[in-house]
Amino acid sequence: MKKIIISLAAVLCAGNMMAQSPEEKAALKEAKKEAKTCLAEAQKIKADLDPKIADKSATAEEVQTKFTKAVELVQKALDTKTIEDKKLGETYQLMADLALPMNNNMIANASSKQPFDTLFFYNNLKTLTEAIHKELKYTKPVSGEYGNEAALKMKKLNLASCGVYYIYAAQFLSEVNRPELALEAYEKAMAYKTTYPEVADMVNIPIGEAQIAYYAFHTAHNAKMWDAMDKYYEKALAFAEGAEGTRQVKVMSYLEKGDTAAWAGYLREQTLKEPAKNTDYIQMLLAYYQKGGMDKMMEYADAVLAVDPNLYIANYGKAHVLFAEKKYEEAFLVYKKCSEIKSESYDAWYQCGLCKYRQALDLNNTISSIKNRVKAQETLDNTKKLFGEAIPFFEKARECMPDDPEKWAYELKQCYTVTGNAAKAAEMSKLVGE
Repeated sequence: MKKIIISLAAVLCAGNMMAQSPEEKAALKEAKKEAKTCLAEAQKIKADLDPKIADKSATAEEVQTKFTKAVELVQKALDTKTIEDKKLGETYQLMADLALPMNNNMIANASSKQPFDTLFFYNNLKTLTEAIHKELKYTKPVSGEYGNEAALKMKKLNLASCGVYYIYAAQFLSEVNRPELALEAYEKAMAYKTTYPEVADMVNIPIGEAQIAYYAFHTAHNAKMWDAMDKYYEKALAFAEGAEGTRQVKVMSYLEKGDTAAWAGYLREQTLKEPAKNTDYIQMLLAYYQKGGMDKMMEYADAVLAVDPNLYIANYGKAHVLFAEKKYEEAFLVYKKCSEIKSESYDAWYQCGLCKYRQALDLNNTISSIKNRVKAQETLDNTKKLFGEAIPFFEKARECMPDDPEKWAYELKQCYTVTGNAAKAAEMSKLVGE
């Protein structure tokens, strides 16, 4: 059966050859001739310039101009599709040997901060790495004294060393405002070992994939390429040193796009995942929900507190809603918890006092409408009691901000006045300039 299959294949092949028209044969012959001519011309350019490169008399501009033309000739030859497989190894070797000196010249210019064509550098780098890759693929290793093993090993080293150049290229392209190509270059750097498995164990890129993704993420942000930002975000977060900045940029990007709903959704997800690590975002989101209604603010505060019941900012947000709804007793208990969580907080102590103070004012406003003298006196006593209960909290607020009496002296004056401490009331009056 095997012999029959081989015979059929041979027949089919012969049939295809016989099917060629005279015009097709002529075209094939012409294409082969063109390929041969292009390769010969490219070889001549290299042969003429190599001695000047060796003795360093060739300028970088001369190398780039002439070798660029030679690379184009080799590519033109390859495009004819007429080069036999056994000749492909030496063809790609020629291309690699032309691209390598140009790459080295531009790396030298970059190191010495000399100008060079960034886009050309990137395109030549792609040509170089693919040419070496194909050279290794199509070149059969030959051992022995006259073998090519040492040369192929050197080519592998060259290919391995090019991985980091894609990061350089990406940074150069970012600087000249070519973000789409910069991201392409970062992609090539991240995928380098996969793309060129023959040198995977030799590649030494000095930064990890997470850091490369971090650079790509911020490149995409600067270019307002939102989809690309999303693509690199999770991987960029793995770069611990830049994770916080990455999160902040992600948050900012929603507002830059004008998508406040997505912004709020993202913040909610992040803050409920790790409340203690995202207190600034919780504060922002509490303010955002407040604009939509106190019920929305309360719902969010309760959602955070369900995850972390002792988080100051969430407790403060909850107390704020209760206070705004004039639920002073409930608000007082939550503000009191805030003062226990953060004893140096002026706001927590002041708000505790203000809850008592407002209760006292509200109660005092009812006295004139109470016709029963006993009940009226009882209400007045309760009012004084509440003013008195407010004093210790205002005094704690004072301890937190002793040099700013405008923040606490007025309320203390009222409390001391009502409770009959004239000396303290006078002291407060003096502090507020009355």
